[in-house]
Amino acid sequence: MRSTQNLAQITLNEYLVPGDLAIDATIHHGDITRFLASRVGDTGKVLAFSDVKAEIDDVATSLFLSGLHNRVELISKDFSAITNYLEPTTPVAAALFQVDETMDATTLTNTVKMLLMVLKTNGLVLLLSDNPANLVAAQEYVAQLPTDSYNVHKYEDILTGETALLVQRR
Repeated sequence: MRSTQNLAQITLNEYLVPGDLAIDATIHHGDITRFLASRVGDTGKVLAFSDVKAEIDDVATSLFLSGLHNRVELISKDFSAITNYLEPTTPVAAALFQVDETMDATTLTNTVKMLLMVLKTNGLVLLLSDNPANLVAAQEYVAQLPTDSYNVHKYEDILTGETALLVQRR
């Protein structure tokens, strides 16, 4: 069985097209940043956020070596700054968060709320975590979304506890 991150990448692969704007809200090791950059093409853009300098430096090197650096804007701030980097005329195709226990649940939920308003039709917000407890607040919020405007799915690996929360705008 594939991990929830692989499941998320398979899902994103179906919806991302060249020219899209994608967001990696928590770059960590940069594997998701590289994946998104490979899908948005030369005309697309990935905004990648981290307030950890070592993560930014490592991902910058990796992107340069893979030839994807021109597609990614690395931003040395945490994901709460996303709104400062969005343009009103460019809808977001996908935003992905790797959620851990250090994240403030209120900030995460507020950022998800904002992103849902700027998603393009069929756009996705994905929240991945190795502990379902990290997603409780966000899950409670998205469970209240109108079903005529959003699809909401939760995937959980019973053995590992890895969880993916997927929200798609209709």
